[in-house]
Amino acid sequence: MKRQQPGDSVGELDADGIAVWYPNCKVRFDGSNYIATPHTTNCTRRRKHKEQVIAVSIKDGKLALEKEPQKPPSTPEQITVEEAIKAHEKSPPESTDEPKKVIRHTTRKQIFDELYEKYLYLKPKERKQAILNDMRPLFENEDALKVFVDDNCLRRWRNLVVRRQRFARKAYNQHFRYFATFTYSDEKHTEESFKKRLLQTLRRLATRHKWLYMGVWERGKETGRLHFHALVYIPDGEAVGSLEEVTDYNKKTGKRKMIIQNTFFAEKFGRNEFDDISFSDMVYGKALAYLTKYMEKNNEKAVYSRGLYEFFRSDIQGADVVAKMENIDETDNRLVLASDFTCWDEGVKVGEVSRETIAMLPKSS
Repeated sequence: MKRQQPGDSVGELDADGIAVWYPNCKVRFDGSNYIATPHTTNCTRRRKHKEQVIAVSIKDGKLALEKEPQKPPSTPEQITVEEAIKAHEKSPPESTDEPKKVIRHTTRKQIFDELYEKYLYLKPKERKQAILNDMRPLFENEDALKVFVDDNCLRRWRNLVVRRQRFARKAYNQHFRYFATFTYSDEKHTEESFKKRLLQTLRRLATRHKWLYMGVWERGKETGRLHFHALVYIPDGEAVGSLEEVTDYNKKTGKRKMIIQNTFFAEKFGRNEFDDISFSDMVYGKALAYLTKYMEKNNEKAVYSRGLYEFFRSDIQGADVVAKMENIDETDNRLVLASDFTCWDEGVKVGEVSRETIAMLPKSS
């Protein structure tokens, strides 16, 4: 039987609706199963929505919509310096006690995002109500205000979901060995230098020693001290410093405990902790949940090393498809694959799925 090449449409369907071949699929691992998304072509161009620029005044922390000033005539009248001075002397002096009104040209979307960051510490309903109250003067009627805020709250929620999905997918494609925590020490750095130097060090280790890492920044609840939590993979023979047990005081429990600390990072940055994790261990899932929590709570963007990917690409044989998601949701075209499915790359058999096989396949984000 002549097999299809990548880019071709799917072949004949069997009684279960499964095609002979699914070319150029995006494949990912979700922690328990391999999931393939068949290639589709969307010929529709994405329309760019141009946001309306408005003039907004800010006085005493309150927003107000301003009318656009009239454009000056193309040939302005020429006045002498003496006339300008006389006009200035006739105008009353400005009061220094009254706060000045600041006018800025921006979009409602930009103002929404600024207010969303401002009220991030509030619960979702309280945050939404606070944004409604602050943006009310910028809309002509209440219905338009509510629709705008509802749409943008949904936009922020969708963006967060996508970021969390990307984070989890990249994590499940790797076999991280440590859950590492780096704590800011004011004896060695300022907060700015701590963030800059730590990320520089991790980038160099990724480049020179093939380390992989992904993590988020976080501040302690009680002390407000800056931390960086990360999943870390260190190839055999590429470690720096050494891991040693040290005694540390836990403020939450009020007791002392033993932690594993890296001497290299301890010398450069201060307190750090390296906890062993296993891909098959429940701790791996807890570590992911812990990190993604701060992406929402603090609106922190994840930090990734190079070499992390969401998907690898492969042609999929229909015989390797266990189930189709569209049997549950007709709009879902994803495929659940067998745990030992065969990977193909442009008509060439690469081998049964494994870390070595995936390393030879093209990747995508």
